[in-house]
Amino acid sequence: MNLRQSLLQHEKPTHQFHDRDSLMWLISHRPKRLPKSLILPKKLVETIQKNKPWDCLEDRWFTNDLIRDGMHGFRHVSRVSVLATYLALSRFSLSQKELSAIMFSCLFHDCRRKNDNADPRHGERAALWLKRNRDVLPKELQSFLPAICFSISVHNDPYDQLLKTDSYRKFGLFVDVLKTADALDRYRFPKADWWISEKFIVLLPHDKEMAFAFDLAYQSEYSFVGTGNSKQAMLRSWNNLSSKK
Repeated sequence: MNLRQSLLQHEKPTHQFHDRDSLMWLISHRPKRLPKSLILPKKLVETIQKNKPWDCLEDRWFTNDLIRDGMHGFRHVSRVSVLATYLALSRFSLSQKELSAIMFSCLFHDCRRKNDNADPRHGERAALWLKRNRDVLPKELQSFLPAICFSISVHNDPYDQLLKTDSYRKFGLFVDVLKTADALDRYRFPKADWWISEKFIVLLPHDKEMAFAFDLAYQSEYSFVGTGNSKQAMLRSWNNLSSKK
């Protein structure tokens, strides 16, 4: 049973991995309204080339190898970091440290998952793990630890539980960017009714950002199925998409 077939079952697999057939379904269902080709903003390309989130990741952050290699692992958090950078650069005037802190919040947000299903409280576990292992965060970003921990602890919570809280008023930018970037990467699932929905986010993406999210998810998952190497898959897909002029 391939990934798409398994996701149509009532009981989903504990750990989920892509395959050729599911990827064929995915690319054949690329939303028609999305631009077929796009040129990434120069500032985004420069920022990702400089920071390369997939080079910042460490295997030891993940609960186990199945989580690292699965649908919420290395490739997912790397893509979310890239997408969050895209969203932040296009909407806010942020310092390099602020951008880096957002990138790291994305890298940490799913690292303590136990499975690839709903996994209640996985964001809280990630925040607690980070507080206990704060040395994994670069020294120059330690002052952002409260913002990073709050954003990852609530990244799966509905907004009606967040909007009136003091922490959201203080760290809302981190939360909004992470939640939308995370939602954009739902294109990785070969199940269209699981894709990004405006009902669950407040920072709404543009069509070009959605197109990039879809293509990055498809290309990096396709590359991983062929190589089994997440870092190589991310680098190959990024190089391909960022080189278009």
